[in-house]
Amino acid sequence: MDDAVHDDVDDDDRLENMICDVGAEYFAEAHGYGSMSSHAETPLYPRSTNFTRLSVVLRLMNLKAINGWTDKSFT
Repeated sequence: MDDAVHDDVDDDDRLENMICDVGAEYFAEAHGYGSMSSHAETPLYPRSTNFTRLSVVLRLMNLKAINGWTDKSFT
């Protein structure tokens, strides 16, 4: 697997950079920043230290995009 998929620090940095590029105010209005930021802090499961709810969803969406999966095959 690609090393970038396993690099949590780089993923967090890229998310923060995207928010800064778009503008926090616009991002908050358009994408529900409050819920997304809470998912960024919520562990995937109790005692999980490696994955948050948001990080897993972003990784899955990345796999979907890279491999050209259809919505039907993804669900």
